[in-house]
Amino acid sequence: MNTTADRAPITAIVLTKNEAINIGPCLRSLAWVDDVVIVDSGSDDGTIAAARDARPDVRVYENPFEDFGQQRNWALDQTAPRHAWILFVDADERSNSAFEHAVRDAVASPGEHVGYYLCYRNFFLDRWIKRCTLYPSWQLRLLKRGEVRYRREGHGQREVTDGPLAYIREPYDHYGFSKGVSDWVARHNVYSTAEVELINRLRREPLALGDLFSGDAVVRRRCMKRIGARAPFRPWLRFVYLYVWRRGFLDGRAGLRFCQLRLAHELNINVKLDEAKALAADTSTSVGRTDESSAGKTNAATPAAPASADGSTLTP
Repeated sequence: MNTTADRAPITAIVLTKNEAINIGPCLRSLAWVDDVVIVDSGSDDGTIAAARDARPDVRVYENPFEDFGQQRNWALDQTAPRHAWILFVDADERSNSAFEHAVRDAVASPGEHVGYYLCYRNFFLDRWIKRCTLYPSWQLRLLKRGEVRYRREGHGQREVTDGPLAYIREPYDHYGFSKGVSDWVARHNVYSTAEVELINRLRREPLALGDLFSGDAVVRRRCMKRIGARAPFRPWLRFVYLYVWRRGFLDGRAGLRFCQLRLAHELNINVKLDEAKALAADTSTSVGRTDESSAGKTNAATPAAPASADGSTLTP
């Protein structure tokens, strides 16, 4: 049991909407953090009451959700964090002992670092699916106040900073299926719409294949995304990559089911890409027809100039 004196000088910020089922376990796992803030975007399922029950000193703010980058920036600007170090946590995520000690050590002796990439363990069907979830995947979630901003990146966000960054290797735990598969599918249907914009942008960016050999895991991952955005048969290649190349088959039945869900998600994105392309073509055709119609009407409405006796056109 962590007493107030034992708590780490960190502000944890949790973004929520209808997370009553998750918020209690999440906040109890953060008992070692001194200051906990919730930024809620309109919960109506008892999330706030459950949060106050789990952590009576939690501070609660409300802000309409636009995207993750905007919501994190709003939280940094508007919630008056009490400490220099900020830890962003989602409601379906949990701290654990090893992660806690690693974070405590990092903020106690950060050197010149202004932020830390964190990794996480994904759980599905009561087991950690390590291989088919590309563990370790990195997100900048621990940062020094005033040194990092976020911008939208697909359905998620990307950090913006000029300061030096580092990595914390001990993972926290992520329960992305805590509300069931139906909720996961519904959320990823929304996410797939945002991914269309991201994929189209990645296709316009230079490949920069030299990044594949970078010593920075984040740089390598972003290069892989640029390659993946251009790949033919992308959904099926992703399935083969996760299930075969990354040995997702070793994650058992849970690994197979997760890879099948990811395949369905990628196919959904492909259909939406085709839809966006068709809509753009229809819009372009409609604009062209409108221009031609307008030009025809203008020509029809303009009277012909009278001709002179020698056949030349008279000008006024």
